[in-house]
Amino acid sequence: MRFVRSLFKLIWVVILLLAAVVDWWVRRPGVGVAGAVWIHGWCQRIVRAIGVEVRVVGELPAYGAVVSNHLSYLDIVLYSAVRPFVMVAKSEVRGWPLVGWLTLRAGTVYVKRGGGPSTYPGVNAAMAEAYRSGLPVLFFPEGTTTDGSGVLPFRRGLFHSALNEGVPLRVAALRYSLEDAGGSVEEDVCWWGDALLAPHLWRLLGLKGIRAEICFGREVRERGDRFVLSEGARGVVMGMYARSGVEAVGEAELVEAL
Repeated sequence: MRFVRSLFKLIWVVILLLAAVVDWWVRRPGVGVAGAVWIHGWCQRIVRAIGVEVRVVGELPAYGAVVSNHLSYLDIVLYSAVRPFVMVAKSEVRGWPLVGWLTLRAGTVYVKRGGGPSTYPGVNAAMAEAYRSGLPVLFFPEGTTTDGSGVLPFRRGLFHSALNEGVPLRVAALRYSLEDAGGSVEEDVCWWGDALLAPHLWRLLGLKGIRAEICFGREVRERGDRFVLSEGARGVVMGMYARSGVEAVGEAELVEAL
């Protein structure tokens, strides 16, 4: 039964992705804001096809920067289904078949992991343009995905752009739960470490009762510099997570970072 469920959902998702490409060529909605709005509608369809029940808590952000913890490739699809965002993603995503093409249409800002100071001017310019779009700009400052057992220290680079442009910064916290006793959130919903994408996606599609809760928190007002801003943002995430017993991960446990 799980095999049949995975196969059916995979076929349905592929059909939706191909339909999205056809729809793009017919409608030509444009790149950037129009593209993000267009992607929003298709992500809603994909989330329904995968079978994820999404609950949103708090006020949706209207503009500025939004930071979130990061658990899976599914995160970006869920956030885009909730409302149009300009996303910030690692540069490798741009080269993914079909997905890279779709994210580019939505005006995604691509960041090279470990790019160093030479990449800062280009990233800051791209972020400034994203803020001027009027859509909220979402990024994941942990720099990598986790199994949900903790929130990694936030990488501080992209916080500099929020300070430079004087935009508000809000925090979001994402958590998954699962009714299917045959799977686990940590291994079958969260995608982290050395897990291969294709086998993980196959297992994910075979699950029943996937639930996601996205909590949008308050604006972080402690803005002395990017260090203060990043620590304040992480503190709010941990405060939101305290209700579910998730512990902070110390600096010594950080394995991968931007």
